[in-house]
Amino acid sequence: MKAYDEIWGVAEDNYGVITSAQAEALGVSRQNLVAMEKQGNVMRLCHGVYQVKHHVIGPNDTYAVGVAMVGDTAYLRGASVVAMLNLAPTNPGLLYIGSERRVRKRLPQGFRIKDRSVCETTEFEGYEGIRCQRLVDALKTARDEGAIEADRIAEAAKAANEKGLLTDEECSQFQNQS
Repeated sequence: MKAYDEIWGVAEDNYGVITSAQAEALGVSRQNLVAMEKQGNVMRLCHGVYQVKHHVIGPNDTYAVGVAMVGDTAYLRGASVVAMLNLAPTNPGLLYIGSERRVRKRLPQGFRIKDRSVCETTEFEGYEGIRCQRLVDALKTARDEGAIEADRIAEAAKAANEKGLLTDEECSQFQNQS
């Protein structure tokens, strides 16, 4: 159980998720991860990504797991950033993720991947440690892709401004565009 204790500490700080590369850095081999999976101590989410058994699921786990499943250059983008910050209702069956590299993994249904996309990202406190597209850019992306209607984008921008996530100038970019 020592190997599990090693990975649990890292995984619990990352929504219960650990990659095989992170486990290897801790001295836990991939074979050991496979053995832990067979024992039911970890669950394989996709190639090289696992979640520990004793993790208490929270509201942002879906977003953190989605980013982890896509890879180390992945980030939450567009409507998913807006949804995670509870700024506007979105389609819960879709997860919008960007990646700076080409994504070849088979991912569950509902992933909307934009690979080879480099943008300014952030992980500040309001984003719960999940790498995300900057909010102002996420609102533009969601509007431009048609993931969220313009009037809802305007409402989301106002809500973000009230929470201190957008400046007045940034918020004004989304007003009167319905």
